[in-house]
Amino acid sequence: MINEPICGGSGQISGNFTAESANTLAIMLNAGALPAPLTVIEQRSVGAALGQDAINAGAHATLYSSIAVVIFMSLAYGLFGLMAILALIVNMAMIIGSMSIGGATLTLPGIAGLVLTIGMAVDANVLIYERMREEQRHGRSAAMSIDAGFSRAMVTIIDSHLTQFLAALILFNFGEGPVKGFAWTLSIGCITSVITATFVTQTLVAIWFRFTRPKQLPI
Repeated sequence: MINEPICGGSGQISGNFTAESANTLAIMLNAGALPAPLTVIEQRSVGAALGQDAINAGAHATLYSSIAVVIFMSLAYGLFGLMAILALIVNMAMIIGSMSIGGATLTLPGIAGLVLTIGMAVDANVLIYERMREEQRHGRSAAMSIDAGFSRAMVTIIDSHLTQFLAALILFNFGEGPVKGFAWTLSIGCITSVITATFVTQTLVAIWFRFTRPKQLPI
């Protein structure tokens, strides 16, 4: 029986020992070969094939989610949806570029954060476009509807992305391993989503409006 924690490198073992058995135990302890029974509860083998399967699954998830977002935005908002998709492409390029500059590796949890960022980015565009629709239903002109869509939706966009960014920081500070990879991608995505959903989309809409001068928004 070990009576106390062995913190300083030495401890006391008590029991029914003879001089010979105590000496034998001391020799075994010094040799580092104390016999102990081993019961196998579960055994798993992780190889390179399993890692490749996980990477393929993450790539497929990213592809399928991107296709679903493209279809939804195109059907729901038409030309404005295509502008949001262009902004989303810029968003993905900014995330990958930021990770490359920081020397980060795109792991499987990072791919999950990338997929989540895709939904977050178009969510900001949805808020802007729905505000435009509402303003246009109230009889506002196309120019005033565009201006109200970007200006009045901005507070909601920043508030939602700031909340997600703080959650990502908490995950990054207290998480380990895969959790940090997910939080790293998510935090970058929060910043780039605000930039692309506002400035990039707003620039595309402004260029389109300058050349077409529509009376009503096709949204």
